Amino acid sequence: MNKIKLEAAIFDFDGTLVDSETLYTKSLIETANKMNVLQDVDFESMAGYQTQDMYNILIKSHYVPDNFFDETADYFHKIIETDLETFDGVMETLERLKNINIVIASNSDISYVKNISNKKGFSKYIKDYSCHNEKLKAKPEPDLFLNAFEILKKLNDNLKKENVLIFEDSLAGVEGAKKTGIKIAAITNSYGKKELLEKGADIILDKINQIFDYIEI
Repeated sequence: MNKIKLEAAIFDFDGTLVDSETLYTKSLIETANKMNVLQDVDFESMAGYQTQDMYNILIKSHYVPDNFFDETADYFHKIIETDLETFDGVMETLERLKNINIVIASNSDISYVKNISNKKGFSKYIKDYSCHNEKLKAKPEPDLFLNAFEILKKLNDNLKKENVLIFEDSLAGVEGAKKTGIKIAAITNSYGKKELLEKGADIILDKINQIFDYIEI
């Protein structure tokens, strides 16, 4: 594979830049145990899915209390204040990419993403955010990535998809990204190499800063 001449990048947030997927899974398990429900659910396999999509999957075969995801969110927002970690290599990667335009594409609420970006020191590298809302469907739909690309195009009208890279960690994210025609670098933070390749990832990384073996800036 020839090196990609990188002029812009789209980053997933949870599970790619910060280890929030692990904490959200922990929150789901803790809440399920507290309520004595969903004991047989493999929550780890649902990493990267938006809450409503997760609910739609679970409700087909399980009883889900009305306040289950509210309780989960309360627990999650409590523990991220103290336990949320940035993945190794993230700050180095963002610093080395500081001269290109970067947009975040996330299933999470924009206020949460901006808040954590500020706290972790990411925001100075990020031009804008493309986050799930009533107009943009969550991953595995491609909406968030396509909107992110449109934002990047407004910053550089000559930008082509071949000069953009999407960074992802989840199967839902890779599936959505594949529908855009933009190359995908998948990091094995949440899923294994085989699963990510099967979903359509172009590059597999164990650490995000390995990307510099595959790109020119």
